[in-house]
Amino acid sequence: MIATVTVNGSGDRLPAGDLGPANDMLCVVAELLRGGGADVTVAETKPPTLQERVAARIGTLTATERKVAEYLSAHPQEAAFSSAEQLGRATGTSDASIVRTAKALGFDGLPGLKRSLQGHLQSLLTPANRLNASLETIGDGPGAVLTATLRDHIERLAEAERTIDTDEFQRAVELISAARETVICGFAGLDGVSDYIATHLTRIGHRARAASDTGYRLADRLLLIGPEDVVIVMGHNRINRESRIILDYCTASGVPVILLTDTLGEALRDEVAVVLSAPMSRPGTFTSQATVLILLEALTIAVAAHDRDRALGTTEKMNQLREELNGYSLADEGVLTLPKAKRKPVRRK
Repeated sequence: MIATVTVNGSGDRLPAGDLGPANDMLCVVAELLRGGGADVTVAETKPPTLQERVAARIGTLTATERKVAEYLSAHPQEAAFSSAEQLGRATGTSDASIVRTAKALGFDGLPGLKRSLQGHLQSLLTPANRLNASLETIGDGPGAVLTATLRDHIERLAEAERTIDTDEFQRAVELISAARETVICGFAGLDGVSDYIATHLTRIGHRARAASDTGYRLADRLLLIGPEDVVIVMGHNRINRESRIILDYCTASGVPVILLTDTLGEALRDEVAVVLSAPMSRPGTFTSQATVLILLEALTIAVAAHDRDRALGTTEKMNQLREELNGYSLADEGVLTLPKAKRKPVRRK
């Protein structure tokens, strides 16, 4: 069974869909928790982004085509408004190489590639342009860096809000809700995110664990996964060896996979049950996991809403255990006083 959820665009064959602002999503979840309902509006199917086309076809490109494709992916604004000759000079190739690469990526030539980028200019380029302009003028002050970073994340989330397919998001929720166990696999800095979400799924009554080990220890984590489970795999830009092994193992064992990615949706859509494609950061810049974390938290809340009694019942058990461990009621926690400091902290001038 194949399904996809897109946040920054997905393949031509993907189901249609559009999720409104994240605020609306939270309102829907809150309403579900109260026992209410919510209406969902489905939008038309969106074509794959340039970055997704590159990720899906990178293995079939020649060395020259790959060089051009990586440049186009990292410089969408130049690709949208430059001639073949200009792009040839920028990549150290030729105008003929630019045209061949555009066709190899599934466009009808450079004009088709440019029309595609120009048509999506607002969603694809505006956040990058704004951040780029900010970085050129903010200076070196920490406050300026903070402001630029927050603005970039707001723009990424706004882009995600416009394109999520709620039907496929719902499919992911159903898989997790029905699974015997949810196994979260994140590597290269995503292991902490994996542990965090596994903990929160457990707290709402769903058995979950992280499997972010490498080498032989990963084999131990995969041994007992079966078709009644669901695996969440996180991967950006390229698939690493561990993720490749996990996908192959799950395919052979009939285990459904939910893939969280930014550009690999089109390349891997036939190997997984659900794809959640979320924009992480501008190509070539520091990769942020904020969107991934928010998307996983939305999944967790939606799973709680799917079985409200189970979630609330397990949370109540957790509270009782905490009270026993603390030795006092959690209701009294707010009136407890902290021990006084033995000496006043020294202010540094």
